[in-house]
Amino acid sequence: MLPKKTHHALVVAMLIGLQSQAQLTVQSGATFFMQSGSQVTVEGNVDNAGTLNNDGSLRVQGNYANTGSYTGVGTAGILEMYGAGDAILTPGSSSIANLVVNKTNAASKVTLAASTTVTNWFTLTNGILTTNPTVTPTVALISPAATPYSFATGKEVVGSVRRTGWVNGTSRVFNQPNMLVATNAGTAPTDLTVTMIPNGDPTQGEREVKRKFNFAYTGGTGFSADVRYPYLDAELTGTNTEAGLVPWRLVAAEWNSRTTSVTKDAAGNWVNTTGIPAADLLQEWKLADDNYTMNVTANLRGPWNGVSAMSTSLLSAGIIPLSQPYNTTPFNYTGTETVAAIPANVVDWVLIEHRKPATGLPADALVSTISGREAGFLLSNGSVVGLDGVTPITVPVSKQGTAFITIRHRNHLGILSNAIASNAAGTFTNDFTVLANSYKPGGSPSDPVTLLAGAGGKYGMWAGDASKNGIVNGGDLINIKNDISLLVSGYQLTDVNLNAAINGGDLVSSRTTISQLGAGSGTNSKSSAQLKFVRTNLPDPLVED
Repeated sequence: MLPKKTHHALVVAMLIGLQSQAQLTVQSGATFFMQSGSQVTVEGNVDNAGTLNNDGSLRVQGNYANTGSYTGVGTAGILEMYGAGDAILTPGSSSIANLVVNKTNAASKVTLAASTTVTNWFTLTNGILTTNPTVTPTVALISPAATPYSFATGKEVVGSVRRTGWVNGTSRVFNQPNMLVATNAGTAPTDLTVTMIPNGDPTQGEREVKRKFNFAYTGGTGFSADVRYPYLDAELTGTNTEAGLVPWRLVAAEWNSRTTSVTKDAAGNWVNTTGIPAADLLQEWKLADDNYTMNVTANLRGPWNGVSAMSTSLLSAGIIPLSQPYNTTPFNYTGTETVAAIPANVVDWVLIEHRKPATGLPADALVSTISGREAGFLLSNGSVVGLDGVTPITVPVSKQGTAFITIRHRNHLGILSNAIASNAAGTFTNDFTVLANSYKPGGSPSDPVTLLAGAGGKYGMWAGDASKNGIVNGGDLINIKNDISLLVSGYQLTDVNLNAAINGGDLVSSRTTISQLGAGSGTNSKSSAQLKFVRTNLPDPLVED
């Protein structure tokens, strides 16, 4: 059996060489001195209420508690938490020159009972070092900014790590090799703390990687931060993809993505962003895929064949452009969606938007609240798909939470959904062929979509907005008549039936829309003939003819 040593008051013990003990207790007034090159292995606990001078290596399998004085010198003075089982490290008021965590089992924990300062170097070889952040959020592992940290593959500190003596311009390691922070410009803070919780649950339960990040600093003004966020493959919950990961910050109970100055390495399991303003750094951060799947279904009244689907006459005529056509007013979409060939069964390009007004009200879902948009293809069966012509369209969104989806077409009236709750799966679903799934403004004399003949109760978007101004009225009829008289052909706004021809059929479709008084319809006061008009249910301001 290993000896159990207790050093009493006024007793000085000097150790040279190697020794193993079951337990080490240094009572108040006693001194235990370990010379350079010596090693003490304690298979139980170490309790120091006196003076423990460690110029060698103290290996502790149990708990380490210091209420007295502990010192270590230079590269000597190693405190190693080793062996099987969990342990608690209580540093007292003393710093530790060199700390090693090398537990036998990867799941064994060394928990810091209080903030612990390591001055010379820190090594995590095996096991877990934790500050127990959910129970003791003020506890941290503290080191000067230049103190080297060494980690075995896959090892990381759970909780808070603080670096003191902070200066701008140098990237420093915190909880693991890829938890890096550097600051630039302005006045640097005096210290910076990272709290990282692997397998943690970020606030609000939206789409997320299961890892939580918080930052704090003392002093400093006008600086920016470059941060590398690490993650594990096992934390990629749900439909998150590594290629789509970006940092998000929580602002007034709303997650906002940061997509500028972002680089990522799927093999290395990290996402990096630069230039974070100092104030933004103080908010909660996480990683998540910003590409949301839009399971959207809709019909256009113009090309509806009266039986079961929309025609693909534009595709047959070969006049659908290879690049998205919504880069003009009023859409002003700058996306670069382009294909080498138009896929099968395509009716036309459409524009999908994700809108998130601060009020949460559909009447406030203006163009200024667009938080994501993407152009894709509308198929003859009503499905909206991405550029491959098969999979549902995905839209990169900048805000999480309940939102509204719009579908817009170049010569049909755009429509807005009712509020759709966000979800951890990263999907929004809306079938615009069902009347109840489109927002109807208060006081509207009729519906935002029109019942389609032969469609079994399905609805479609109003046809005839040849001026693409959100209104179908006499001005659109004039444009169509002009193009008919000039024998205009091709991919034109005045071809409201999308049949690759501009003729009387387009006039009939537009007049039918006007006569049925769609959503927001009324009287065009600028026309002496008092022509009726139909407007989109989108709440955006309109420019009337």
